[in-house]
Amino acid sequence: MRKTIFHEDWWLDAVAPGQWREVACERGGANVGVLRFLERRHSGMKACVMPQLTRVLGPVVKALAGKSESRLRFNHSVISDLLAAIGDFEHVEMTLDPACVDLTPFLERGCEIGVLQTFLLDCTQPIEKLWTGLRDKTRNVVRRAREKLMVKELDDAQLFTSFYKANLDGEKAYFDLRLVGSIFTAARARGQGRILAAIDGAGMVHAKVFLVWDDRYVYYFLSTRDRKAADIGAVSLLIWSGIEFANQRGLWFDFDGITNDPRFQFMVGFGGEIATRYNVTRTTALYEAQNQLRNVARAILKPSWLRS
Repeated sequence: MRKTIFHEDWWLDAVAPGQWREVACERGGANVGVLRFLERRHSGMKACVMPQLTRVLGPVVKALAGKSESRLRFNHSVISDLLAAIGDFEHVEMTLDPACVDLTPFLERGCEIGVLQTFLLDCTQPIEKLWTGLRDKTRNVVRRAREKLMVKELDDAQLFTSFYKANLDGEKAYFDLRLVGSIFTAARARGQGRILAAIDGAGMVHAKVFLVWDDRYVYYFLSTRDRKAADIGAVSLLIWSGIEFANQRGLWFDFDGITNDPRFQFMVGFGGEIATRYNVTRTTALYEAQNQLRNVARAILKPSWLRS
C-alpha cells in the first residue's frame, strides 16, 4: 500500500497539529507498516477519524519482493495487525487510496465498506493524445477560454481563501478555511503545491484551483469560481492546465471525487477512468448512542432563528 501526500508528517501537522496519531507493525525488529489517523475523544471514548481536507489515509505497508501470493499474505497480515492495534477504539472511519483493494482484514474487524469514486487520468501519455482525448465540447470550451483568459500562478494562499469565501455566497465552508494557508505553506516549501488563477484582460479573477501532488498523482484539491461572473470555461481551462502540469511531471491526474451526476458529466469530458476509494467505518452501539445524544443537544442549543 503506497504512501500518499496525505500520509506525510508535514501534511498531518498542517491539518491536525498535535492531534494525529499512528500505530505501527513490526516484523523482525523492522517497521513494515503504519496506520495514521486523527484521534478524537468523546465522553471517554476514542475515535479514529479522517482529518479535514485529507482525501485518503489508511494502512501503508512496506513493499515486499517475491511471489504474488507472498506479497498478498504479507499485506493482509500487516493490515490485520494494524487494525488490531486500534481494536479498542469505539469508532473507526477511514478512506483508502485506490491502491488498497484487500478489504478482508477490515471486514474481519466488523467494518462496513462504502464506495467513493473518482476519475484518474494517465498524464504520462503524449500531450497531444491527452488533448485529443478530451470530449469535443470540452476541448472547444477550453479553447475558447484560452482566447479570453490567462492562467497565472499565485503565491498568496490568503488570496485564494478570501476568493473562496466570497464565492460561498454566505454558505458555510465544509472545512476550516484557515487550513488552506497552513497546507499551502507546507506544500509550497516542499515543491508539492500550487495555486492557479484564470484572469481576464481587465484583471478580473474568474476562478482559482489549488493543486497538490506526490510521486504518483496531481490532485485537483480545491476549486472555486465567481458564480455570478466567471466565464463558462474558466474552471475547465484551469483543469486542463493541471493536466498539462501532470504531463510535464510524468504523473497521473486525480479529479478528486465524483459526488453527483453534474460533476460526473463535467469530469468525464476530460477523459480518464473511474477508480474506487473505499470508505471503511466501524462504530459501537454505545458510541452511536452518544453521538445521537450530542446531535440532539446541539439542536436544542441552536438559536431558534437557525432552527427554522
